[in-house]
Amino acid sequence: MPNLEPNSEDFPEDEDIFLGIVKPLPLTRNEALFLSDSITLLMEHTPEQGRVHMPARQLMPQAAVPVSLDLIQKIGLAVLLTTNTMEEDEDSLYELDLTVADLFLLRECCQSFIKVNNELVGFNLLRKIYTLVLEEDMKERKFFHDMTKGINLDTSTPENIEERKDFNG
Repeated sequence: MPNLEPNSEDFPEDEDIFLGIVKPLPLTRNEALFLSDSITLLMEHTPEQGRVHMPARQLMPQAAVPVSLDLIQKIGLAVLLTTNTMEEDEDSLYELDLTVADLFLLRECCQSFIKVNNELVGFNLLRKIYTLVLEEDMKERKFFHDMTKGINLDTSTPENIEERKDFNG
């Protein structure tokens, strides 16, 4: 059975470089609205001894995540553009260019059971985010699968069973 855990060797040596990679996240209207409702502005101040950074509003039980003003603006644009033609095209998508670090932040908002207007936005967002973040790992897995397709890796073939019986006595 293949190892299902991502290998740290699959990621670039410098974690900052990996977290800074920009990926396109397509959002539906419901996904954009859900993300907008699930984030809050993280007020960034010059750090002072004994002070803590706090979100602009109290974190809500629905897993609101404090994010940068830049990310709020990006999601706000997605909300405006996907709701601009509310009655005409409910399936319109807006593609956000986000860093891997932003994708990890947004992942924190997503719970797989969350629905908006009968759309499984939590599940859909988790799939989209993990697909982007683990893209290289998935390519390697597919390559390995394609290369080993047709190779019999079953050790319980009749020949192998007989060999083991002879070996074990």
